[in-house]
Amino acid sequence: MYKHKFAIISLLFVSSVLFLASDAKSQESEIDRIIKEVSVDSQKGAISNYTYLMKFSYERHRKFAGRKFTRLYEAILPSRFSTNRIYRHQLVLLEDSEKSILKADIINARKELAKELEKDENEANKQAVQDKPNDDGGYWSVAFLIDGRGVKVDLLQLLKNMQLGNLQRKQIDGKSLATIDFTPKTEAVLEKNLSYLSKIEGQILIDETDKRIIRVEGFAPGEFAKQKDKAEAERRKEMVFLFLQTKIFEGFWFPQTVWVNFANHPEVFETIEVQFDFNSYKRANVDVQDALDVPKEPAQTSTEEKQN
Repeated sequence: MYKHKFAIISLLFVSSVLFLASDAKSQESEIDRIIKEVSVDSQKGAISNYTYLMKFSYERHRKFAGRKFTRLYEAILPSRFSTNRIYRHQLVLLEDSEKSILKADIINARKELAKELEKDENEANKQAVQDKPNDDGGYWSVAFLIDGRGVKVDLLQLLKNMQLGNLQRKQIDGKSLATIDFTPKTEAVLEKNLSYLSKIEGQILIDETDKRIIRVEGFAPGEFAKQKDKAEAERRKEMVFLFLQTKIFEGFWFPQTVWVNFANHPEVFETIEVQFDFNSYKRANVDVQDALDVPKEPAQTSTEEKQN
């Protein structure tokens, strides 16, 4: 009699284990499908037709040798007007917390840009530069230097080098959203400028209708479990990485905030805080010469999330 009961209990246990393994495998496949969809550039370089404002902030958190500054730039031409600059859009400095930017400085910067454009238009390889394929999946990457060492924010590299799991779905204001947790893959081999990815964990938020990643929150090792159920304001205090996109009027998702804040964890990271804020996206229908010659008044920036 007891042997019979044991056999039944054992059978139920084995069945439960098989069911859980099958369910986990099914979720992994679903996550793979979602990540594959959001990694495709469904916007087809739409941002190349827009201008915008970009605010860059930097702070080195040191007791005696700290430094902090902010700069506001305007992308005055869409990136289809290419120059040989590494950055795809042509930027003009409007404000700098470390020095005064005069209207004459802005006009001169526009004149210099006009010369660069004219020079590049005469180069024989211009068409080849313009036709270079864009493989960024529709997500911008940004880079900066810390004491001569590069740090790069690249969303697709984050996806490739993380273990993904715990898929959850929810409806908020009529939107179908999915969250996926991530932790570093132990076997990941990272470039030096991406090495910090081996030290962060967190969560990805995806708009399943638009098939776009709209938010990524990263935390220092062991912190995500402590912070994930807290309100956003509380989570923000402990974040070391934040990537936000905003949906503009025409329906495209463009960068809004890229924030790296390693200051609260000096035992793990460099004690720096860097933030890029993008806003005031406008479709560019102006003549090139008008855009270069007419100085514009600096617009107010905003870091508020404006997801439609």
